[in-house]
Amino acid sequence: MSPNGLRGVLQGAVPRSVTRIRLERWLASQGQVTRPPNVGQFVRLLNELSVDLSPAQALDLGRALAELLVQSYEVRRLSPPRWVQELLRQYRARRGKAASEVA
Repeated sequence: MSPNGLRGVLQGAVPRSVTRIRLERWLASQGQVTRPPNVGQFVRLLNELSVDLSPAQALDLGRALAELLVQSYEVRRLSPPRWVQELLRQYRARRGKAASEVA
């Protein structure tokens, strides 16, 4: 990435898709996350990914993903981290709400 391209991204410009993918791969390769994920981040990402789904479908997807995360930890005989437990509670508690209202 050029210095001007980096400057633009740091100032809020949206990078081209190829550049964004390269940045995401680089970031993922950098090792440990400095802070744990949270429910708000997960819900925002899910909303972006499910833009073509109905609110009910997005809510079902969120609920299914939260349950899958819990099951994945339990299979490894690990206690799900706090953010996963909160996510599961969030989606179970709001059964009748639209996906955008979950956050």
